[in-house]
Amino acid sequence: MTAVPSRRLVAAAGALAAGSLAVLVLPGAWPVLLCANLALALAAAADLVVTPRPSALGASREVPGRVAAREEHRVALRVRNASRVRLRVRVRDGAPEGLSGGDAEHGGPVAARGEAVWEYAAVPAARGRFEWGPISLRYHSVLGLWERGREVPAGGELRVYPSLAALERYHLLARSDRLAAMGVRRVRARGGSTDFESLREYAPGDDVRQLDWMATARRGLLIVRNREAERNQTVLLLVDCGRLMTAVEGGASKLDHAVDAALLLAHVALARGDRVGLCTFSGRVHSWLVPRGTAAQGKLIADALFDLRADLTESDHGRCLRFLASRYPKRSLLVVLTDFVDATTGAAMVAHVGLAARRHVVLFAALKDAFLEAAARAVPATELAAFRKAAAVDLLRDRREVLERIRRAGGVVVDAEPGAITPPVINGYLGVMFGGLL
Repeated sequence: MTAVPSRRLVAAAGALAAGSLAVLVLPGAWPVLLCANLALALAAAADLVVTPRPSALGASREVPGRVAAREEHRVALRVRNASRVRLRVRVRDGAPEGLSGGDAEHGGPVAARGEAVWEYAAVPAARGRFEWGPISLRYHSVLGLWERGREVPAGGELRVYPSLAALERYHLLARSDRLAAMGVRRVRARGGSTDFESLREYAPGDDVRQLDWMATARRGLLIVRNREAERNQTVLLLVDCGRLMTAVEGGASKLDHAVDAALLLAHVALARGDRVGLCTFSGRVHSWLVPRGTAAQGKLIADALFDLRADLTESDHGRCLRFLASRYPKRSLLVVLTDFVDATTGAAMVAHVGLAARRHVVLFAALKDAFLEAAARAVPATELAAFRKAAAVDLLRDRREVLERIRRAGGVVVDAEPGAITPPVINGYLGVMFGGLL
């Protein structure tokens, strides 16, 4: 950037220009005015010469290693001054669009041959892959008569992952045995697919058939046997990213809510010892991860989901299920996170889900449409509102019929608001595993 006059220089030149009008009244004042103009010109030239070049300034950006959507993170801008002159610098980051707080300007002195650091709070609005821009630097000359600057190339990729708040809350509540606070029920083990795990003190609601009388007699307290469902099962997450998943609910799309639920369920299943795989689809299959039970699988699933975008094609559940049949025919728990409109569009979906349920256990999680729910409950004040209500009631009736058909075909059905889909999905998973259904 070439040097541009500062406000101080412009003000001084303006004052001298105004003073030149005095020559019309006092012609003898022109030598004084000439000297003043020459002095200002010499001072400006000298100031430009002694001021360090823009290349004397460098800048870098320090970003947290893992950035989550809708959570606050600290970003640091480090400015280095290689010159022998103390400079007063203004800095602005080239933050990606949608990163709130990244457009603010920071400023202050940077010591000679020193550095200064400015931090700002950044909150990514959405998950995905974004690009950083250059860091803009501006500084005043030694006398403050000029302003110079440069743009420091500081590009790079910013990966914004889904919010980790739900996962952190799950861990916190799990450690204190209070998962019911987030809607996760305690599921009693049934059938022969459970193994002895440990002993613990009896709690209200426990099955009295699991009392260990010998341990009770030794300790003088009611002791029950903890049993766990058979591990090393396979869970396949099927995440729909078709047209209907673009609908926004509570500031986030249905797909965002589905991704949050899939990540938390993957974490729970992997921690329990199950294998987890992933398939994302719309009108085509977007990605496929072979089920594995390793610790690295959670990161692979997060990397596959963090920048998943919904498109405007109609979702083809049949294509996805046929793809799975060819790639992984082993009996598994299929967790389908999706949505549909009516019985007509859902007919083919029901047929394919019913066919898959013959081999697998299908957990069908449908994300409700808040607009339809509100329209069906509204009291119409106009004829148009009455038609809107009637259409919404018909669509919701069709929805219930489709979900009932999936239940009759052997599927486990979850129907919940997008923002509340995670707890019932986890409950459904636990019910399948501890119920010996798989």
